[in-house]
Amino acid sequence: MKLLTAGLVALGIALGATAQDTSRDAELVTKIDKEGMRYVIESAGYSVTGDLSSGIGLTGEDTIGLKFGMEGTACQDDNTCLGLHIYLQFDDIGTETYANKINRRYAAIKATAFDDNQLRLSRYLILDHGQTLQNVRTNLTVLQAIALAVSNDDRSSDDDASSSESNDAAASLIAWGDDSGEYANDDECDDARFHANGDSVTYKRQHVLHDATDCRNAFQAGTIRLLLDFGDNSGNFANDDECDDNRFTGEGRSIITGDSYVKRDSADCIAAYQADRLNRP
Repeated sequence: MKLLTAGLVALGIALGATAQDTSRDAELVTKIDKEGMRYVIESAGYSVTGDLSSGIGLTGEDTIGLKFGMEGTACQDDNTCLGLHIYLQFDDIGTETYANKINRRYAAIKATAFDDNQLRLSRYLILDHGQTLQNVRTNLTVLQAIALAVSNDDRSSDDDASSSESNDAAASLIAWGDDSGEYANDDECDDARFHANGDSVTYKRQHVLHDATDCRNAFQAGTIRLLLDFGDNSGNFANDDECDDNRFTGEGRSIITGDSYVKRDSADCIAAYQADRLNRP
């Protein structure tokens, strides 16, 4: 399988990888520039290989030769960007069936097939509500781990079990909670976030974030995927006992209707959902 480089990104002058510097890991960013992108790439132990041919961004290569692009989105006049698109692309495997198979396996990324038989793996980040540079780097390494699994995949098989290496990376992005649920540690995931019928089963609602070991093990084995992501608690009205996330309906919702609170009021929304006062999106 050949990783597409020409046409995906225009490589500039090759630059060698520097020693890994993680001194900025705790820095909370609400926008990013090319220097921030460079830090993320090099702190992962990867190499910056050049600038994107258009837009604000860089190209890079990981330690085994997988090449990727990091492109700023919603960019400002000062060359800083409120979002980030990390992506790489393969030749010769871009069927819609295979892209759908990847999307069933890996909730952490988006696979898209194109008419010329190319396959793109993407991950998008919204930064304007705050992300640490360490978390931005985790998103990059998760994408690369999944890309490695895809590059080694036997596409003649219908086996949807994903590799432990890539699922370990994807699992690092999910809040698992604890094992305080009534049915914890019985080898079955009871957390409603991983079940299509989670709304209709009361104990699965109540087990959100309370069946960590069972759910993490099943996720890493590739038998379940995350269907409902509550997000974080970064909204202006978080922790006021009303769910501001407009994806939900029900008596537990606040009067706020705007999209700016989607995935930003997790504690309130989880509590209302567990109490059967919300229906999922």
